[in-house]
Amino acid sequence: MDSYKLLFTNNLIAFLAIFLASVAMKYLSGFDAEIGSYLYLPIGAKILVFLLFGRQVLPGVMASCIFCGVILFGSWGGNFVWGAVGALMGALAPLISMWFIQKLKMIDFSNLKDIDFRHILFLIFFTAIIHALSRFVIYAKSEVFSISPIDFLSHYLVGDMLGGIVVIWTVLKILPLFVSATNLSKV
Repeated sequence: MDSYKLLFTNNLIAFLAIFLASVAMKYLSGFDAEIGSYLYLPIGAKILVFLLFGRQVLPGVMASCIFCGVILFGSWGGNFVWGAVGALMGALAPLISMWFIQKLKMIDFSNLKDIDFRHILFLIFFTAIIHALSRFVIYAKSEVFSISPIDFLSHYLVGDMLGGIVVIWTVLKILPLFVSATNLSKV
């Protein structure tokens, strides 16, 4: 029973992390499904929760992606199915990247203490490419959106890369300060 509680808690944390990153992005830089954002923070939150909790948080990530993509951003263009499919690809892009990188035996993401920040940067860049290309194919096929390939891909690539770097770097820099301050207050 404790394993189910832990699974539920981890998925709830994943849902909330992506939701908070989405809300922060919406109010910091805005979002338009046809051109994306130059600071797409949710991709960093997705990568981070997958690094921390593994594949077990996929349901929480998918639920948050659909909720944020469809409700918060209105990125369905009037067609819920295309919006949900696009949101699901956003949830799967980090996992696909991690799987592919591990299959090439470049990096093992199962042991976080052995991961260098350069490995995380490579994961962010590779995820951004997969995410941008998958969204482009989905949105171009949907015929719901009027997208310009150059604008769409450049905005999504830059936004994913910057958003991923900002979220993960911020968490790596601020979380240790918070943890050490909490430990000092217990002394």
